[in-house]
Amino acid sequence: AEGDDDDDTKPIDLSWPDTCRKRITYIIVAPLIFPLWITLPDTRTPRGKRFFFVTFIGSIVWIAIFSYLMVWWATLVGKTLNIDSEVMGLTILAAGTSVPDLITSVIVARKGFGDMAVSSSVGSNLFDVTCGLPIPWLLHALTQVIGNFINKTPNPFSINPIPVNS
Repeated sequence: AEGDDDDDTKPIDLSWPDTCRKRITYIIVAPLIFPLWITLPDTRTPRGKRFFFVTFIGSIVWIAIFSYLMVWWATLVGKTLNIDSEVMGLTILAAGTSVPDLITSVIVARKGFGDMAVSSSVGSNLFDVTCGLPIPWLLHALTQVIGNFINKTPNPFSINPIPVNS
């Protein structure tokens, strides 16, 4: 069990794997791993520990990018298969965002950190509600307020409601 802890503190190794199964996995996850490896400092290295905040903010930015792409692709698949966007969002995207949380919670719980598993499952939902929803709405409202100031609207803090189609 002590060897597992050492593996968690080693920097990421992007060398070509030995077995066929690991090579297939490597090829599948490479489009996700390489952009992260290039843009985010590895905080497990002595040099990278200083840049933990850059890694934290960068991770949130990458989550936003991946979320946008996931919704866009799910919408395209839904249109191709003639499935409503609402159904795709409530089923495919909901499962696609919850299953990784479940898997990581199970992995952490198996390592003996049950409190981390519970806090991860609760914390991810709290983060979604406190940051994932309001930040895009805030940015939308700020762009309207800035536009009102530029256009010299009588009440620049007057913003239009955000339409929800479903």
